[in-house]
Amino acid sequence: MNNCRVTIRTASDIARINVRSGPGTHHAVLSQLDVGLSGLVVQEVRPDERGQSVRSRVYQWFRITLPDGRSGWVRDDLVDIEGECTPFGYGRLAQRVRAGNLTRDMRPTPVASPEDHAAMGRVHRAAFNITAGFEGGSYAAYQTYDRAIVSYGRFQFTLLGGALESVIERYLKTATGPDADKLRTTYLLRIEAKDATLRNDAGLKDLLIRLADDPVMQAAQDEHTIDAYWTTVQRMSVLPRGIKHPLSLAMLFDMHIQHGPTGAETQYVRPAEQSLAAPVRSMLGVNGMTEEQLIRRVAQIRRDSLYATAAARGLGGLRPRGDFWVRLIESEDWALQGDASGEIEIKIGRKVQVRTP
Repeated sequence: MNNCRVTIRTASDIARINVRSGPGTHHAVLSQLDVGLSGLVVQEVRPDERGQSVRSRVYQWFRITLPDGRSGWVRDDLVDIEGECTPFGYGRLAQRVRAGNLTRDMRPTPVASPEDHAAMGRVHRAAFNITAGFEGGSYAAYQTYDRAIVSYGRFQFTLLGGALESVIERYLKTATGPDADKLRTTYLLRIEAKDATLRNDAGLKDLLIRLADDPVMQAAQDEHTIDAYWTTVQRMSVLPRGIKHPLSLAMLFDMHIQHGPTGAETQYVRPAEQSLAAPVRSMLGVNGMTEEQLIRRVAQIRRDSLYATAAARGLGGLRPRGDFWVRLIESEDWALQGDASGEIEIKIGRKVQVRTP
C-alpha cells in the first residue's frame, strides 16, 4: 500500500505554496497549502511538462491527496518526502528529505505481484459480501419506497442520486439482446432525466429484476461500486492514513456506501481522530496512534450515531449494522478470516463468506 508522504517545506519568505492542476507552473492554481502541513500521500510523480529546471535539474512534480480529498500537483523544491517512496523513484526514506535534493530513479519499478492483487481482491469481495448483506443483498434487489425514487441492485443504486444511471449506461456499453434493447430505447432517457414516474413503472421493475441474472449486469454493478466507492475509500480515507487491515478496509467501505464518502469522513473518521488528539487525516504511527485505536473509535462513534438516529426516527433496523462492526472489532479478526468455515454472521441467522468470497 502507498506510504510515501509529503510535508510542505518551511521557508522564510512564504507561508503557503500553490497547488496546481498539472505538473507545471502553466497549469491553473487549484488551492494553496500552508507550510508545515504533513502526511500528504503521494499518488504520482512526473517531470515538469515544459522541462523547467534549476542548475540543469528538471523539476519533478508530486500529485498528492489534498486535505479535502481532491488531488493536485506540487513542485519538488517546495516539499520534503519520507516513507516508502520506491514506486516513485526515491527509495525508502526513514526521515524527511528535501525532494529537490534527491535524484529520482526513472527506471520502471516492479508492479504488484499476482499474490498482492489476489489478496486485495479477496478483501474487496469480502467487504462487498458484508455490505451487500446490509444493503440490497442481491443484484436483483429493487425498492421504491423512499425519496430516491428507485433503488436497484446489490448496493441499492439510486435513480435520484445518479448511481442507477451510471450502472445502466455501463451495462448498455456491451449488453445485447431484446431486454438490453428495451432498456436502451424505452427507459434510458427517462432514467437519465430522473423521471419520478418511474417509481410506479412495473415494466422497469420487471425488466431490471430479470436483467439481474445477466453476468454483464452483475459486472456493471460491481465495476461501478469499485470505481465510485472502493477507489474513493482508498483515496479519501485509507491512503492518507496508511490503513492496512482487511477489517478496517471493509468497515470504511461499508461506511462510504451507507453515509457517502463525505459523510463517512466528516461524521465518523475525522471526529474519531480529533477525539484521540490526532491531526485529521494524519499517518498512523507517525501521529502516535495505532490503526486498531482509530478503527475501534470510529466504530464506536458510528454505532452511537446509528442508535441515536434509530431512536429519533423509529428505524430500529439501523442498530444491528453499528453493533456488527463493534462486535467484529472486539473479536480482533483484523485479517477478516471469519469462523472455521470462513464466514461471519452479520445479522442473526445471516452469514456471509469472507475468507474465500
